[in-house]
Amino acid sequence: MKRITYIDIARAFAIIFIVIGHTLVHSQHCSLVFKFLYSFHVLLFFILSGYTFKIKKEKFLIYVKNKFIRIMIPYFVWALLFLIPYMLFGGTVEESIGTSSSFDLKTQIINILYGNGNMSALKQNSSLWFLPALFTMEIVYYFVINLINKNRKLQIPVLVILLALSYITNMFFPIILPWGINTVLELGIFFYVGYLLRYHNIFDKKSKLCDNSCITFILTIGLLACFLNNHNVSCIEYEYGNFTLALISGLTLSIFTIYIAYLINKNKFLEYIGQNTMGILVFHKLIILVFQTKLGVISSMLENSNIVIEVLLTIVITSLSIFFSLVATEITKKIMPCLVGEKMENKIPKHS
Repeated sequence: MKRITYIDIARAFAIIFIVIGHTLVHSQHCSLVFKFLYSFHVLLFFILSGYTFKIKKEKFLIYVKNKFIRIMIPYFVWALLFLIPYMLFGGTVEESIGTSSSFDLKTQIINILYGNGNMSALKQNSSLWFLPALFTMEIVYYFVINLINKNRKLQIPVLVILLALSYITNMFFPIILPWGINTVLELGIFFYVGYLLRYHNIFDKKSKLCDNSCITFILTIGLLACFLNNHNVSCIEYEYGNFTLALISGLTLSIFTIYIAYLINKNKFLEYIGQNTMGILVFHKLIILVFQTKLGVISSMLENSNIVIEVLLTIVITSLSIFFSLVATEITKKIMPCLVGEKMENKIPKHS
């Protein structure tokens, strides 16, 4: 499948926003930026996943196997490997953020198998929670989108059903299920909206959505919904504040971001970042934690300095985190590309 350049750029924006958000988690002066980014950056990833979703002509079990190799193998391997640095300086991390708990290997293994970042699980690298949720979402929507492809008239009824399911799950379903099933139930509508955006070619030049007045209206609604919400959105903890406002801000700000990426259309640097989001997702948190815990003066400056210092430090730490993550990604590609979601190359030996 040919890559869509503006979607790669939108992915780059999404992962950059996630790294910035994790850097700003203790910031005193950039709380509004934090609130803004958390209102849509993860939801943008779900929309983009739906936008690029395509069912190939393959049997369901083959489909599941391919998705498992691409998404869940990296999840399990990195979740286990990141237990090593967590054991080495996990106590320092917890002390720096005001928490404390004893390390229990059995509990950590169970948490990894359960595949849910909620309940303080996956402490060794909480960003990994996204992978099981994405895997489950792509399996569920294999059936949903197959159904839609057979009967296009179901597009709107399915949208209504998914919206109702989001509210019902959010309001009345307190059980934390494995492998991000709660996320699929609550936020799967974003994946489906992404699919609809692609199906209806919303970002075509002739689309009314690409009209300046329309996109300005979308941005305004998104900002209002974001800052009127009484709580920061946290997808990993299933915390959304006002759920209606969270849905509106997540959808509108995601669409606006994709539109900006569409206007840019080509940028080799951003495209490169967007093509390596798996690696950045996996590695960046460890690099940020080094700044937050092992380089205490920087962590202190992020918490206690003026806004100018905080912004400058955030730019530097975000840039370094992405840079070192990309280096680690390229090394991993050379050794075991499947660990960052890449396919193994089939090298045919040359005969003399």
